Amino acid sequence: MTACSLLPGGASDEESPAPRRVSTYDEAQDAKAKAPAPAVTDARSGGTLHVLSSATPHTFDPTRVYHLDTLAIMRMVTRSLTQTRYVKGKPVLVPDLATDLGRPNADFTRWEFTLRDGLKYEDGSQVKAADVAYAIKRQLAQDELSGGPTYGLDYYLGGDTYKGPYKSGDDFEGVDTPDEKTVVVKMRKPFPSMRYYTSLPTFAPIPKAKDTREDYSNHPLATGPYKFGSYDPGKKLVLVKNPEWDPKTDPNRHQYVDQMVFDFGLDTDEVQRRVIADNGEDQTALTYADILAPNYDRIRDTAARDRLVTGPSPCSSYMWMDTRKIPLEVRRAVAKAWPLSSENRAAGEIPGLTWRPATTIMPSATPGWQDFDVIGNKGEGDGDPVAAKKMLTDAGQLGFELSFYYSSDDENAARIAAVRKKALTRAGFTVKAMPAPSSLSRDLSDDSIRPANLRDGSWCMDWASGDSVLPAILDGKKADLPGAPVPSFLDVRAVNDEIDRISDLPAQKALNAWGHLDKTIMEKYLPAVPLGESGTTVLHGSRVGNVVIDSVGGMPDFSQIYVR
Repeated sequence: MTACSLLPGGASDEESPAPRRVSTYDEAQDAKAKAPAPAVTDARSGGTLHVLSSATPHTFDPTRVYHLDTLAIMRMVTRSLTQTRYVKGKPVLVPDLATDLGRPNADFTRWEFTLRDGLKYEDGSQVKAADVAYAIKRQLAQDELSGGPTYGLDYYLGGDTYKGPYKSGDDFEGVDTPDEKTVVVKMRKPFPSMRYYTSLPTFAPIPKAKDTREDYSNHPLATGPYKFGSYDPGKKLVLVKNPEWDPKTDPNRHQYVDQMVFDFGLDTDEVQRRVIADNGEDQTALTYADILAPNYDRIRDTAARDRLVTGPSPCSSYMWMDTRKIPLEVRRAVAKAWPLSSENRAAGEIPGLTWRPATTIMPSATPGWQDFDVIGNKGEGDGDPVAAKKMLTDAGQLGFELSFYYSSDDENAARIAAVRKKALTRAGFTVKAMPAPSSLSRDLSDDSIRPANLRDGSWCMDWASGDSVLPAILDGKKADLPGAPVPSFLDVRAVNDEIDRISDLPAQKALNAWGHLDKTIMEKYLPAVPLGESGTTVLHGSRVGNVVIDSVGGMPDFSQIYVR
């Protein structure tokens, strides 16, 4: 899913690392899930939920949202064709705007969806199939609306040539609407995972007449239980109830609180201390940044620990290396020198809770994942600067310059940057650690023209398969797209062709093939240093009820929360 960019959390030396997982991340399906959603036991209506965030949103345009927090927020505002709900803690894919989970043909190259009756926008107008079709066309406007998912470029019939409605007009062979309730999506190759893809906000209907392009982010038209009340970009968002949302059309969401107030760009430590103290308005607050070690230590043996909700995450973090600018032998030296243990201590990661070691690109919960260790560090340790310097010397690259950005106004990021610079310098590199405001952190990670050759990044499965990981971030055919969806800029024909080949396989046969390709890419090209896999921690006040972790989205499911 989704490039995640939540801020790093905190560490405790008393915790021991959890064993590496060899599990699968399996999501059940229920095409006949009924609306309205089952009521939450003891839930109350009314009140205000305060969400305190250290992150700064990049956009709320449903076509472009692709970070965990903005995805979670937009699922309260916009609705897609399908969605995930939790049954006894397990994720289940259920219908949303559609009456079922889509009806594919035999080879998954044609998908048909029928919209429910009674669907309206916040202004009372009817949701039509043409609006969903327009949203699909908008996905292909990569020059104007970069940063969102790019699967359509690979799969939609004509997706390789159609440039979106602004440049190519409305005539797109990949989608058809035979009537006001039916959406037909046509593929140029099989896409068995389509019904999972349609759960993303990029499928939220948008009437063509209401598309304000770059301004749409400031007030996307709501179909969900909440709508934008007010928005101060980068600072505050207030969501209020959408009276046109009908719970009888929605098998998952609720509308318990009167409003949700999101405050952005706050200090992580200060926010967590406030929620732990649980005074006044903060009793109705929550924060979703990884719990910092000192704050975890404050609550671990107290009743306040009951207000820390933890869960799995479908995400891995990496240091991507620009393969155009850093030769392979230098990339191997970078990986050999990387100070994982020191940077985790600087970040305050909590092993087993906010961090687990990783040696692969695919998260270990991906079906078909293979356990391998190309770098040879088991995803831990402080690197080997002596060996790395010898590798550089042997390659004639001693003093090779590495450069990366970090958030200068975030103490954690500054500490991590200092650790990295020191370790890499010891290994024989020249290092430029370039400060930038945290408000630009997401732009810096996405902007392909920034003069850095190392790039922090994360990736989260959009659904439980390798086709939601490797094609999204390592298909070189996308390397030149705006927003750098391939953060290593790896563009190797053999890799691109293998991605295409595996994508055409039946889903079950493709599982192990994705794991094998992951290993091949790391062995032959080493585009990244895996930094670890994350967990999800949500800290909330004493008056916040029913905080459920969305393990698919790596965030709280705001639609289930109420205020006491």
